[in-house]
Amino acid sequence: MTEHEDSLSLSQIDSKRDTEEKQRDGKSGEILYTIRFLKNRETTVERGKITEIGLSSNSLPVDLRALDTDTYTHYGIFRMKDRSTTLIVQDQNGKTYKALSLGRDTVKVQYEVSIEL
Repeated sequence: MTEHEDSLSLSQIDSKRDTEEKQRDGKSGEILYTIRFLKNRETTVERGKITEIGLSSNSLPVDLRALDTDTYTHYGIFRMKDRSTTLIVQDQNGKTYKALSLGRDTVKVQYEVSIEL
């Protein structure tokens, strides 16, 4: 069993959010997730809450417009315990990846991540 088998996709997380939480985009949600960053042979584990999640095809923030392709279906912005933010994207197969916004036209997808409760 790989670390990704028990991972939640962004679409699964979004489907379980209630209306009140969806209206709070931009503010940290209530649920704390464990995020495993699967870099090469090294795994880093951090915890964070959703601040924004959505479909890549629906009004992406300007700095994420480069994600509007057939490859990525969802994006999620997490507020981490250290108060930093982390961008995670989901591909059409439901796998999630750490991404980095490098400006208006460039988003670099770095490596796979696993999201758990």
